[in-house]
Amino acid sequence: MIRVAFFRKGGRIIGFESEGHAGYAESGSDIVCAAVSALLITCANGLESIVCAKPVIRQDDDAGYLKAELPEDLDEAHLRDAGLVLAVTEQGLQGIAGQYPGYVRVSTKNRR
Repeated sequence: MIRVAFFRKGGRIIGFESEGHAGYAESGSDIVCAAVSALLITCANGLESIVCAKPVIRQDDDAGYLKAELPEDLDEAHLRDAGLVLAVTEQGLQGIAGQYPGYVRVSTKNRR
């Protein structure tokens, strides 16, 4: 199962953490894993290249782990734009989780 947690602080999405493998099909043929990976990698890349809000990234491909978190010193405009990218990603992942509930779980973790 792939578990994705979105981090929220003060009502804003500030990042995500994903871990695990879907197990829907064999490695290399797993459409669920491919869909989740495509969304999360596109999100992380978009935060950096489109929003110019370089996230702090941690990644371990073998473990199926990816974490992207916004830096704390972002101004209001970058926070707003980054939040839109993260919200669209969250919505997409919730759609996948709805279609494949035994393979993807999306949750929220509140930060202080």
